This record gives sequence, C-alpha cells and structure tokens, in this order.
Amino acid sequence: MITDMKNSKLFSPIQIGRTTLKNRVAMAPMSMDYEAADGSVPKKLADIFVRRAEGGTGYIVIDAVTVDSKYPYMGNTTSLDKDSLVPQFKQFAERVREAGSVLIPQIIHAGPESICGYRKIAPLGPSANVNANCHVSRPVTVKEIQKIVKQYGQAARRAEEAGCGGVSLHCAHAYMLPGSFLSPLRNKRMDEYGGGLDNRARFILEVIEEVRKNVSRDFPIFLRISGDERMIGGNSLEDMLYLAPKFEAAGVDMLEVSGGTQYEGLEHIIPCQNKSIGVNVYEASEIKKVVNIPVFVVGKINDIRYAADIVERGLVDGVSMGRPLLADPDLCKKAYENRFDDITPCASCGGSCITRSEASPQCRCHINPRVGREYDFPEVPAEKSKKVLVVGAGPGGMMAAVTAAERGHQVTVWEADKKIGGQLNLAVVAPGKQEMTKWMVHLNYRAKKAGVTFEFGKTGTVEAVREFAPDAVIVATGARPLIPPIKGTQDYPVRTAHDFLRGKIVIPRGRVCVLGGGAVACETAEVLLENARPNSFTRGFEASIGDVEVTMVEMLPQLLTNVCAPNRTPMVRKLKSKGVDINVNSKILEVTDHDVKVQRADGTEEWLRGFDYVLFGLGSRNYDPLSEELKTFIPEVYAIGDAVRARQASFAMWEGFEAAYKL
Repeated sequence: MITDMKNSKLFSPIQIGRTTLKNRVAMAPMSMDYEAADGSVPKKLADIFVRRAEGGTGYIVIDAVTVDSKYPYMGNTTSLDKDSLVPQFKQFAERVREAGSVLIPQIIHAGPESICGYRKIAPLGPSANVNANCHVSRPVTVKEIQKIVKQYGQAARRAEEAGCGGVSLHCAHAYMLPGSFLSPLRNKRMDEYGGGLDNRARFILEVIEEVRKNVSRDFPIFLRISGDERMIGGNSLEDMLYLAPKFEAAGVDMLEVSGGTQYEGLEHIIPCQNKSIGVNVYEASEIKKVVNIPVFVVGKINDIRYAADIVERGLVDGVSMGRPLLADPDLCKKAYENRFDDITPCASCGGSCITRSEASPQCRCHINPRVGREYDFPEVPAEKSKKVLVVGAGPGGMMAAVTAAERGHQVTVWEADKKIGGQLNLAVVAPGKQEMTKWMVHLNYRAKKAGVTFEFGKTGTVEAVREFAPDAVIVATGARPLIPPIKGTQDYPVRTAHDFLRGKIVIPRGRVCVLGGGAVACETAEVLLENARPNSFTRGFEASIGDVEVTMVEMLPQLLTNVCAPNRTPMVRKLKSKGVDINVNSKILEVTDHDVKVQRADGTEEWLRGFDYVLFGLGSRNYDPLSEELKTFIPEVYAIGDAVRARQASFAMWEGFEAAYKL
C-alpha cells in the first residue's frame, strides 16, 4: 500500500509522444449536456474541465468532438469539422494548459448513435442496426468510408493547430462508427470491412494512419478500446491481444482500456453500485504485456489509493477517472498531499452525473453541488457569522450544516434519530448500495472538522426552536412513507417497505407482496431475497429451506423508471433470475392483510391472494411541520429536500448547499 503519494509512480511524469503529462491521472470523457448548438465549447462546459485541471489532473479528455456535424452525437455536439472552430478551441486548450494540465479532444463520428434520424437523415453504420432512438442506421458505402477517414485526419490537424496535447480516438463499446465496425455484434458486412477480425479493424486502422499523416510525427494519438466486450459473440480479450500491437504499429501512442458494449452491457461501461472496483484492470494488464506503449485503464477507479497501487505494481501505466473527478475536482491535489479524508468520495451511484431528467437535464453530482457552476460559489467566509439551526441530519441537512459551518457560521444540528443519514440509511441496506455510506462518512468528517454541534434524539418543535433562538433555520425533516387512499388501508394493518428496511419487520421466509416499482420497492425485494434464512437448525432434523417468494405490483410499464440503465438493468435482471413475480401496468385497487386486487392494462381486475406479508413501497411524501410557522419569528427559514417534495438525495444536498450559502 502506498503511504506517500508524492513518491508514488502515479504522480510521476510520463511522456506520450511529445506531450509530457505531469502525472498519470486522466479525466475520462463524459457526456455533460452543456454543449453548444454551433459546435463550440461554451464557457460553462470549459469551466468543468478547467476546474479539474486546476485540481491537479494530469490530462483532460473532452468527450465526443465530432468530425462531421451533419451527424451529431447526443443533442448539441462539440465539433472540429471546420477550420473556423479552431480559434475558440485554442482558447479552451490554453485555459487548460494555464491551469497546469493538457487537453485531449476525443474525436468521433457518431455513426449509428447519431441523432440525425430526428432530422430525417439515416445514421451511418457498418450495417443496419437499431440505435437507442429506434432509428435504423444505413450501411455506409466504401466511398463514404474513405471520406470519413479523411475527416478524421482533418479534425486531428485542427486539434494540433488548437494547441491540444494529442487526440483520442474512440473505438470501444461496439459504439459509434469505429467501435461498430470493430464489433461483430454490429458489423455484418460482406466486403473488405466485414467478416474476420482484420477486416473489421480495417476502418479504425485506416483512421489511425490518416490521423498520423495529418499531424506532426510526435503528436500523440490515444485510442480507447474495450478490453473485452463481455457479450457472447462480441470481441474478446484474445481479440484485443491480437489487435493491440497492430494499433501500435499503425501509430497509436497510448491505449485506454475500457470494457462492455453500449446496449447489451452498459453496466460494464459505466460500472455502478453492482460492480467491483477496477473492473477492467485485468484486461488492461494483459494488453500491456503485448505492447510497448503506455496502457491506461478506465472503469470504476474511484479510489486514488487503489489507482496508485495498480500503477505501482506495473499492472497499468495510468488511470482514467470520470465520476470521482466530478465529485472532487481537487482529488489529485489532495491525494498528492496525502489528505485522503479531505477527498469528497464518489459512490458510483449512477445518479445525476448519468441520469438525466427534466428537473436535472445536465450533468451534475449528488455530492458536489458546484458541478456545472464551478465558479459561482466561491469558497469564501460569510460576511457575518450567524447562529444556524439545521433540523434533520439526512444528506440535505448534513450538506447544509457542513456548508454553513465551513463559511464561518455557528451551526447546531438536531436529529430525531440516534444517527445521521436519514432515508439514506434505508437505501444502503440493499446489496451493492453500501458505497453511498461514503457520503455521510465524509460529511460527518467535515462537520466535525468545521465545529458543527450535533444533538441526537432531538425532535424539532416550534417551541424548542423559539427557545433556541437561532438567526436562521434550515428545515431538513425529510419525508414519510406514502400510503395512498387505497381501499382496505383503513381496515387492515399497513406494513411499509421503510419499516422492513429499518429492521422493524423481520421476514425470514414466506410469500411477500411488495407494492410499488421504484427504488425503495426494488431494494426491499432485493433485501428480502438476500435475507431469506432457514427456519431453524435442529438436532437430527432437516431444517426448512427458508424460501421467500416475492411478488411486485407496479402501475407503470416498467420497474425503476427514473433509475439509470447501469443500475436498473442488473437489478431487474437479478429480480427476474430469482423468480420475482413482476406485475407492471397493474393498478392497485384494494388490499387486505393477505391479498391485493389489481387492475390490468386491459381493464380486467384480478385478486392476487395468499400472501404472508403485504409491504407498501409506493414512495414517500414530504414532511415539514415547521417552516411556515417558523417564518413568523425567524428571519431566515429554508425548507430543503424531501421536506419540500420527495425526490432523489441529490436535490436535498444541492438545496442544502444553496440555502447554507445564502446565509
């Protein structure tokens, strides 16, 4: 284990072509949704990358810079398809360089993944494939291939003219044009660009050679590949071991190894809570053995000490980190100074950095409220120190308390429970969700460091607040389980999923009906299955199996509607594999203590009978018994998070931060 990062190989320089990287930590390419319609780099997008450069990151990769804006990637797409875009890109590269890092544009042709179908233009692909928008790609002709290869060369030339430290080519995940050509999952061609591995690799090899022709001899070319597509019929590690030396011979200066495929195995590309750390390290280490160029690895490298270890052991030459650098732009600086407790941790939650919604359409971060507004909230003391009371120690309350205390306010937190965490304490019960405890451990560390006073077992009442006489109150009282007015709820005992996750209800076996299909309901089903126990261990008698049979009832067409695919897909797959009876498009009409009446999509009604337990997991409703009355005698009162409206923890933390910053 590395004890001093200053002497670690991870923080030593590395030469790639003519570019010297000050350390071996890269910011991985991530779609941000801050891009501009004209292909330029808006200030808000540039700020995200510049801030990570200031924080000590070795080099920065900007995602999806297209070689042909006629085929945009997702929404607005950054472009280098014409010379007029070079000056503004040069300014961007200069900002990154002045901040101490190197800018590497990931130049792409969106290919099958282009949204051009919405403009009645068929996306281009090696073969006819259906993309995420249900548009069918048109097989690209050989003449068109030759044109696109030239476009790559010109885009690379412009990147060099703009002062970038190199270019990155995307050929991974059976995705976009090069990756689709390379993968047998997408490439069904019968000409020289299809069939065997060498033919499928022909397109990317021609791109590499063309790029090399159009840039200086020592201008670095980076290449992202899937070390293993992890799908039956897809490219394997053995295929990549064969191709890697060919990529090197064609002119590639560095390989970045990812894994998985965009559609079938998205959870391998963006490994979330169901995946172990360093999911692609083995493949990267094997590829490193067959080439003489540096090999970096990407994929849930969310602990800088782990990153240092795999580099020190020679498994890889460096790491690419995406989400951890969103969580803490100063990650590298803090690590170099051995301030590990000060690093804001990424929990690989799959939340607002990946999952887009109407309420949060652009890339954000649960634990870092400054993402997307890097310089809008300077880390400066408040003008006047105030006596601040925070009611509730859930994620929002903790973020509010920490922010206020770090700005110089005198902060006291009242929490009715005996510990911090709020409803996050329920979320982390489910298998694979324990990483989210990192957030609260970190916020608790910062709170204590900033001098926050905690009073546990303290319920916030109007009278108690009046007696405490604070200058400002932040109400973070959270939410309560939602019990809709369904027939039977007044006549039979209502058991909630929340009570089960809190351990108030123990269900070692039996038939259980979980009402709901959101995160709480699905996590309840997971825990039920994980916690199934034999009835007893008896002398000389065979113990019962301890089976739990789970039925789920959801009104919507699918489970986990608002959960990102890398989390949703494995969870639903797991529930199905364990025999959960999933009833979607089913409206709950009536309940008893053992039965549930539902209405199907076609209007028919049906009783689901014979359950030992019926658990309500239909979401939550806001709980705010304080703020309106407090406003009559407290100068500043802010309600945040679920106290306003039950939502993801991200909104509670962002609102807690913003409220505290106003004080």
